[in-house]
Amino acid sequence: MSRHIPNLLTVGRFFMAIGFFVVLAFYDAEETAGWPVLDIATIIFLVAVLTDVVDGYLARRLGHVTAFGRVADPFVDKIIICGALAYFIGGQFFRGGVNLTGWQPWMVVVIVARELLVTGMRSFSESHKVPFAATLSGKVKIFLKFVAVTWVLVYVGHYAGDANPPAWMVVGRDISIWAATLFTALSGLVYIKRGYHLLRMVPG
Repeated sequence: MSRHIPNLLTVGRFFMAIGFFVVLAFYDAEETAGWPVLDIATIIFLVAVLTDVVDGYLARRLGHVTAFGRVADPFVDKIIICGALAYFIGGQFFRGGVNLTGWQPWMVVVIVARELLVTGMRSFSESHKVPFAATLSGKVKIFLKFVAVTWVLVYVGHYAGDANPPAWMVVGRDISIWAATLFTALSGLVYIKRGYHLLRMVPG
């Protein structure tokens, strides 16, 4: 039974992602009492991040790295990240015509496009019995996006309503967003090269 714990954590994280989205749906930047909603969303998000770290560690420790885990684990990561970004560019995060999160639609397009590309490559690879584990660049990319999403949730929840929010919070928000976007694009190039070699290995 213990060998299945990593996969059970992955499934649990999927339901946490749903809960995260439900909570975000209650947020409205025009409502002055909106910040507790984002605190709850932040806690759910951080618990999901923690379980992501734990299930990966347990899978390796228990020697139970499965095809399901290789596909489902990054898939759930993509759901929670891309879902968060979809909310961030939505109208509920605008106040006075300004998006409080700092995310731009084109950034979200770049990230979602990269994730769809890699998901397709991973599915193709696994369907041909060729393992498609995450690369170091992919792990750094997901870490940067976790940081960016968490920073935005804290910033919007506690500082965006101030007339003069702390400069370090604003700068940190922008740096984390740009770092996540640019590194996601660069890591996509790594996977494209990997996909090219994969297509040469797998019979048509």
